[in-house]
Amino acid sequence: MKKVVAAALLAAATSAMAVSASRVGPVSTYGELKAAKINNKGQLVGSCPSYASTPVQVKGMSLFWSSAADSATTFYTEKAVNRMVSEMNIEVIRFAMGVTKEKFDDKGRGYLSSAEGKTLQLGMLKNVVNAAVENDIYVIIDWHIESANGNTSEAKEFFEYAAKEYGSYNNVIFEVWNEPNGASMSTVASHANAIIPVIRQYSDNLVLVGSPGWSSAPDECSKSGIQDSKNNYACTLHFYAATHGVGNGGYNSKAEAAMNNGVPVFASEWGTVSADGNGGANRSASEAWISWMNTNKVSWANWSASAIKEGSAAFTNLAIDNGLTYSESGNMVKGWMNGKNYKDCGLQNGNGSSGNAGFSTGVANGASTDLIDDLEDGDRFSYTGGWWSAFADSDDDTDGKGNTSISNKKWTDGKGKEVYDVLMPAPGGDKNTSKYVAGITDIKLSQGQYKYAPYVTIGLNLNNDPKKSYDLSACKNISYKFKGASHNFRVETSKVTNWNFHYVTKDGSDDWKEVELSWDQFIQEDWGDVATHFSLDKGMGGVTAFGWQVKGALDVPDSKQKTTHPYLYVDDVRCNGVSIKAIVNAGSTPASSSGTVVGDKSSSSNAVIGGKSSSSTVVIGGNSSSSNAAVIPASSSSVNKTPNTVLVVLDDVEDVNEVANSTGTWYAYTDKEPGGQSSITNTYDPNLPGYVVTFPGATDPTNGTAGFVGLTGIVWNQAEYEEAPFVALGLNLVADTSKGFDLHICEAIAYRYKGAAHKFKVQDGQVVDYAYHEYKLTDAADWTQVIVPWEKLEQPVWTKDPKVLNQANIKKFAWEVIGYKGFDDQPEIPSLYVDDLTCMVYDPNNTAIKPARIAQSGIKMSVVGMNLNVSVARSGMVKVSVFDMMGNMVMSSRDNMTAGNHQVSLEGLTRGNYVVRVQNGSDMKSARIAIK
Repeated sequence: MKKVVAAALLAAATSAMAVSASRVGPVSTYGELKAAKINNKGQLVGSCPSYASTPVQVKGMSLFWSSAADSATTFYTEKAVNRMVSEMNIEVIRFAMGVTKEKFDDKGRGYLSSAEGKTLQLGMLKNVVNAAVENDIYVIIDWHIESANGNTSEAKEFFEYAAKEYGSYNNVIFEVWNEPNGASMSTVASHANAIIPVIRQYSDNLVLVGSPGWSSAPDECSKSGIQDSKNNYACTLHFYAATHGVGNGGYNSKAEAAMNNGVPVFASEWGTVSADGNGGANRSASEAWISWMNTNKVSWANWSASAIKEGSAAFTNLAIDNGLTYSESGNMVKGWMNGKNYKDCGLQNGNGSSGNAGFSTGVANGASTDLIDDLEDGDRFSYTGGWWSAFADSDDDTDGKGNTSISNKKWTDGKGKEVYDVLMPAPGGDKNTSKYVAGITDIKLSQGQYKYAPYVTIGLNLNNDPKKSYDLSACKNISYKFKGASHNFRVETSKVTNWNFHYVTKDGSDDWKEVELSWDQFIQEDWGDVATHFSLDKGMGGVTAFGWQVKGALDVPDSKQKTTHPYLYVDDVRCNGVSIKAIVNAGSTPASSSGTVVGDKSSSSNAVIGGKSSSSTVVIGGNSSSSNAAVIPASSSSVNKTPNTVLVVLDDVEDVNEVANSTGTWYAYTDKEPGGQSSITNTYDPNLPGYVVTFPGATDPTNGTAGFVGLTGIVWNQAEYEEAPFVALGLNLVADTSKGFDLHICEAIAYRYKGAAHKFKVQDGQVVDYAYHEYKLTDAADWTQVIVPWEKLEQPVWTKDPKVLNQANIKKFAWEVIGYKGFDDQPEIPSLYVDDLTCMVYDPNNTAIKPARIAQSGIKMSVVGMNLNVSVARSGMVKVSVFDMMGNMVMSSRDNMTAGNHQVSLEGLTRGNYVVRVQNGSDMKSARIAIK
């Protein structure tokens, strides 16, 4: 909310934000917060007459470091601030601006970490301040450093910018040094005394000053000689309830001393947990602090509004479109911020509606306009000559095929390509007086096999040739009207070569809302090479497209992907400052148009411009034709390269034995070791030791074979595990687990499965950061054949140590059934069965698999006492190898045997389970034995 200030002060502001309060909240009620003495005690009061001599207390949340990962930065958005206001009743939000790399490797995202980091931080700051102003709450702009070096000269520069840009708003509070840990109070005071005069050139707003010992000594701050021409400062108090209790001589006593010295105290950061941010929320200790702060009218911001894996985090996940999901701490804090009845004090009138300047009624052909398009000519083409369309994660499988859908019909462009049609009559019954809008309806987000967050995008190419860009360098800002879903508005420029386009997140709206955006609000995501990031104004000479992207969250249940609204309508896209010669009624589809017109290859989207889409998943009916198959010798000189021919049958489980044809063993594991409590109902056999994963065919007659492997009764329970819960089926390919199996002659791995969605993972011994090559599969209610070409197996994008998969040394396969981090949802199908694991020659255009010609093994074996009975079908050298269940070879023998029955002594082996491999020339058989 803009305040009444002197004309000279107002003129000093570098920009006038096109934003005002959309409701009556605490700022309209109290006005600007002021430092005052009430009964000789330092207190905060309001500038509104009713609160000019009455202590004011506001309560809210502090964001986590703005230079952190998306578990923190997701909440630095209009959408997140809106949710915290509507659900938690926050009255203040703290922008904890990450400045340097002191806390963690910020990958260049900090304000001083790189030029690109500075651009990112200023963009995030503007979006959070705008959201605070629109919600009529206070916002603390915090120089978030917690070391002995306050970077004073850089802080002066930043606060000069912040005061110019935002200091005329009653909402804004400045915090000049988060936690001066290791610095003396005189150093802190010197820092504050250097910055406050810079702020005072443009703003008389409240300034917060920290103190040594993690800002735990407001008493020292209050008597340190802070110089403020407006005498409008307060000292901060930071504490964590589980570590710092209320009591005589505690931090509260220091705060009381400061207030008795006539200086107000603001608890700009406090937590319900221990000082390291971890542990459980301590309710009794926190309630003692809440009682103390209420009694003393101390305003506060709780740490932290984030979903980081830390006890202090208020939220548990990033799916916030339809509400926040609270942690133990978040639930407590929410309960201490009861809603109040606010009333505009009349000192100022910044409140307004969403605001529309009326809707365009069209532009004449050839006329000059700043409208990119208003769709009033009733065609699919913009006034710049480009075209509208929509696309989703389900349009291509380059990065795995998503399941997102909309109900829009399709139209065929000039090249015969079907694309979603977004041109539609303006929805009736609302304030839009236009004839037409661009829109998408019945939005259903579903990640499916897509490796990034699900999305659907309304796209607008600006040029009829998608390879060419449009010069919008004269454009001062961009505006558009919308109704419906929360979305990212994206500006795509030719200067971006890695698909990490600039965007601003806008929350959903029930009514038509006009959005006006300046270039400094746009940010890029924090992945990729930060050195290539730039401020958007530098790329406006080459704009290729606009996009309105409705985006879900990564790796969350489909039930939580519901958008704020199941539709999104867009109208009146305008660039203030440009002059466009309008092309009206283009009449036909541009010859170069393509259905997928706005690239989307990022952590939030998928880039598909042309290209061949060939699925790697083939569903084939019928049962396995193999029976008790042996491994085909992997000789590249004798391999049948007929397309879709099985080369190696790794296991068909027809012997209903956990020993694979490749000599390795099947097993199961869960997240128990890293702290999870996920479970399966497979029988646990202490003699293995491990879970029994083999099942006779009668367990599921629809398979039609003698046996298969699997997991049953799957229950996810993340417990103390820091990542998503999981259970898994595993296969060590070779009994000697130090060795791998050579599959380089194969082009793909194939298997059949029924049951839960899972990630098929392949290990070759090179990867040390758990970033194994993987491919994602969805739920299958029936037995389904899948073929996974080597090239479809990719490492997760987060790995810092990428490896080329060594197909000649495959050690392990795994089928991981992975749950959702921060959610209690359970698998739709609580079992996973796998059968007929093979490697093969692959033909993406052929749906039939030709089975390998496999001779029945002529080897039989059994154990009697301490002897292994071996029967071979032909004479020759016979090698017998025995492995323990960890894959260590414990015995080996080699003898010439005639066809018939023989005995091999097992003397020297202790009681237990072993894997025996018998090889007679090219004939080989493996089995598990038990010595009792």
